[in-house]
Amino acid sequence: MLRQSKEKFLLKSEALLEEFIWLHLKPLLNLDPVKKQYFINKQNRSDILGVNPEGKLAILELKKGEGKGSIDQLLRYQDFFGKESHQDPNFERVDFSKKFLLIAIAAYFNSSTIDYVLKMIPECLLLTHEVKQYDNGEYFLVLKKLDNRILSKISIEIIEDSLFESLPSFIQGYLLDKPEIRERVLLIIQKILSYSPDLSLETQYNSSSKEIFFAKFNKKGELLTDKTCVSFVYHPEEKGLKIYVYFPTLFPRLYKNIKVVTTIRIYTDDYINVEKFEDLYTACYRDNPYYPLRTTEINEVYKSFQDYYINYRKYMKSRQKLRPVDAYDFTSVDSIIQIALEDWSVR
Repeated sequence: MLRQSKEKFLLKSEALLEEFIWLHLKPLLNLDPVKKQYFINKQNRSDILGVNPEGKLAILELKKGEGKGSIDQLLRYQDFFGKESHQDPNFERVDFSKKFLLIAIAAYFNSSTIDYVLKMIPECLLLTHEVKQYDNGEYFLVLKKLDNRILSKISIEIIEDSLFESLPSFIQGYLLDKPEIRERVLLIIQKILSYSPDLSLETQYNSSSKEIFFAKFNKKGELLTDKTCVSFVYHPEEKGLKIYVYFPTLFPRLYKNIKVVTTIRIYTDDYINVEKFEDLYTACYRDNPYYPLRTTEINEVYKSFQDYYINYRKYMKSRQKLRPVDAYDFTSVDSIIQIALEDWSVR
């Protein structure tokens, strides 16, 4: 999680640094979050956008090493926001008539970079970052001005764990900020990965969320059809981590039952107990959800996915070799994950 450079400790990845600062914008820089990884154009995304109490837009660019590259980015993004009209609701607190706050955060700045900043954007705030361990053993992420004075610092837990370090930086940053659920989430991930050597982790990014899939891939690294087992979805603005599991469903289409793998969201606060679960099929047909199950042995329609799947395992030949499940199996996160793993194994 840490690396050493120029006789100081730094976070290993720029993405983890970005995630941690995003989650602690207020105590570190007195900024409220606006947007992270905002698309400027097809080639450029700003690291972090915030807003100060006076409504000024703050543009932050972060580098894990030397900070020269961040200066040119800040110049481009300042020009972009100065010219464009921004109707995005994320910017409703921003007063675009006010001068922007430009902040570059890096491990260090060369003298040539400092001279360049003084010439091009003298109002830019240059900050260095490092992780310091104090006498009591506690670690802090520290932001310093160029004269070496501490601007701000915040406690950070240093985790040296191979599973934790193997996860994408956005998951690491989130779990650093959530010690009350971190062990539970890591145990769930360990349970998934240890179930089968065929299960691999893949990361997917889009404009509003980041997702890790646990699935089977072919030799080319391509996701195999219907072989996703579990996924975690992280929305930076919501600062929440959602769990999804994947189960087969018989969709009635044109008088035929078409088997598809549907997505089930698990609602949980403690990642132990299930408050409720919701599948995409029900989300589309809330007024009259129904699940037909027709085989040579049964011809029934169920009103809940839970009742449907309990009988799906009982009557579908492809699932009869799996253990029977009942309503109790849907009450805990561990048990639903286990059901999903077992079902994945016969898909």
